[in-house]
Amino acid sequence: MEPASRPNGRSFSDWKGWIYNFAFFLNGLLIFLVLFENRFVVPVWMQSLGRMHPLVLHFPLVVLMLYSFWILIVEKKESSKWNEDLADTLLLIGIVTAAIAAFSGFVLSQEGGYEKGAIFWHKWLGIVISVASIFWYSFQKYLPPWKIPAKIISVSLLVMLLVGGHLGGNITHGENFLTAPMQLAVVENDKVTFEEANVYTDLVEPILEQKCISCHNAQKSKGNLQMQTKELFAKGGKEGAPWDTTKADLGILLTRVHLPLDDKKHMPPRGKAPLTDDEIALLEAWIKGGSRFDEMVKSVSPQNPIYSYAQNVLAGSEAEEKYDFSAASPEKIKELNSTYRLIKSVAAESPALAVNFYNRANFKSEDIAALAPLKEQIIEMDLSKMPVKDEDLKTISQFTELRKLILNFTDITGSTLPELKKLTKLKNLSLSGTKVKLLQIQALSEIPALKNVFVWNTDLTSQEMLTLTKSGKISYETGFRGDTVVLNLNPPIIENEDQILSGNTAIRLKHQIPGTIIRYSLDGKEPDSTTSTIYNKPFPVSKNTKLIAKAFKKGWYGSKPVEKFFFKSTFHPDSVRLITKADLKYPAQGNKTLNDRVKSDNSASSGKWLGYRDQDLQAYLYFNKPVKAQSITISMLRNVGGFIFPPTRIEVWGGLSEKQMKLLKVLTPKMPDKTTANSENLVFDFDFPSQEISCLKVVAKPLSKLPEWHPGKGQKAWVFMDEVFVN
Repeated sequence: MEPASRPNGRSFSDWKGWIYNFAFFLNGLLIFLVLFENRFVVPVWMQSLGRMHPLVLHFPLVVLMLYSFWILIVEKKESSKWNEDLADTLLLIGIVTAAIAAFSGFVLSQEGGYEKGAIFWHKWLGIVISVASIFWYSFQKYLPPWKIPAKIISVSLLVMLLVGGHLGGNITHGENFLTAPMQLAVVENDKVTFEEANVYTDLVEPILEQKCISCHNAQKSKGNLQMQTKELFAKGGKEGAPWDTTKADLGILLTRVHLPLDDKKHMPPRGKAPLTDDEIALLEAWIKGGSRFDEMVKSVSPQNPIYSYAQNVLAGSEAEEKYDFSAASPEKIKELNSTYRLIKSVAAESPALAVNFYNRANFKSEDIAALAPLKEQIIEMDLSKMPVKDEDLKTISQFTELRKLILNFTDITGSTLPELKKLTKLKNLSLSGTKVKLLQIQALSEIPALKNVFVWNTDLTSQEMLTLTKSGKISYETGFRGDTVVLNLNPPIIENEDQILSGNTAIRLKHQIPGTIIRYSLDGKEPDSTTSTIYNKPFPVSKNTKLIAKAFKKGWYGSKPVEKFFFKSTFHPDSVRLITKADLKYPAQGNKTLNDRVKSDNSASSGKWLGYRDQDLQAYLYFNKPVKAQSITISMLRNVGGFIFPPTRIEVWGGLSEKQMKLLKVLTPKMPDKTTANSENLVFDFDFPSQEISCLKVVAKPLSKLPEWHPGKGQKAWVFMDEVFVN
């Protein structure tokens, strides 16, 4: 066959001829390269051509399918549906784009990272489609569209296009990409309950399936990493295991997640949905906890991000339950709240309430009875370590909406425990550290909704414990027994969610394990078990404070420290003006970001950070009336793996107007080194002589070159800022 002319005698001196010859040449070159594929090495300049494959493959798919359908609907030569010139042009476009797509796909397949079986059939179907379409174009004269042979070819080509496209979709997005929405719908309707959930199977794995497995599966394993099974995921890829708790950044998986969105190594790659802050926090917590595949959600501390994530996504948790009662009066809640009794909502916009009691010395039975006006809204009650008597259970039994009741280390003996049978909606009951007896506990099985009973540190014998654990529908958590067993305590819980303080705010701490002593410090030093302040009741904080707390208990190892920084904010700027605009990738909320009293976490992708890289961060803060200020606190972020460093220099200027400014203070923050923790919220304090100020100016200069030890050495660093507090 001569490529310079077609059997119908038409000359190829026109533009169609040039296009046809180009497609013919590409097909010939493609066949030649396939025959000698084992010897072919893709040159660097050609790799970009291969990566054009996802861009161009849609053209031949659409055009050739449209042409095939056109052939199928033409019934006779005189049909008004048939336009020979238009059809000729359409098929010509199809053959040249098919040749380009097949050639670029072949080049891309040489990069590796794909499963041989999947890529084999997709590659050969692409080549067959390209070659078949050019033959079809060449022999159009002998294949009139109203004849059966043309229609058979059309159907065959349609089948090849659909199968080839499907295989390509499997390689790019994973085998279940097409049916994933239906599978997700099934999962939504059949969620595992909180009590039955496994941390990896029910929380971590769904994230990997939605955000990661499309690039790390049997057909397409970028970096030789596959995630479709636990064993393959733990094995890792060419860069080793996905996680390493000995490293500050916890290993390659989280390092890639925390990279800037525009970084080519960021995972998931650009164009795919990134992980949310909650999902990143879940992965970090799971890895820090030992990346166990057998860990159950119910065994996790409520302080752990895994616990709060599970409450939001799993069925059977209070966060998802729909309540048929109305909300209580805010005035009544405020009236019944006190320093020693905290009433709060279990979730945003939920009518359900939770009650916590503090300060054993001041507790009275009347404190429970006083909550009667809220008995239709209270679903959780925590009376841990309070001097609750057996007769108080009769009062508690009147709170018929209770789902969770904690009586750990109270003075009950169990004689009136049957009173709790009136709590027909009770799901979780904790009796740890009490003197309850086996028969009294067994009687609780008559409560229809009861699922979990905690009986740690009771006087039950080993045999009685065994009897309970073998019983029916209720799960009895008996804890560990034995003098040789020493356990680590979970960290205490800091109940205050808001980090920004106005006036004297009381800080509240608690611990889920009964009988613990919480010690804390406010000087930045880690608390010890003997000299640090013991937490007995909520205490006020009236200045910038770093709170560190630990839990201690006889016979247990002390907990890891938990810490939180509280910001004092005396004067709130009335407006902010950014002199230099933030980078388009990290605009946050624009001007109002620095005074909106919304503190971000340490995730670079939270959308709450102003990001600067190519220019200094410069901003004015204005007060409508002068304020007498003597200090400024700036909140910033460090994320070493994400190229986010402290500024090399921070300047604070102040005055009564923009034209009457003077330099108040300059800081030159210390730069991170190899041993620096990967991610942390940074706080910079600026103290200066007290003076009246109507206008402030803040300047932060990004690091121009990352150090030699950093993976991005020589590149510019980012500066991230989210709040400025004036006192």
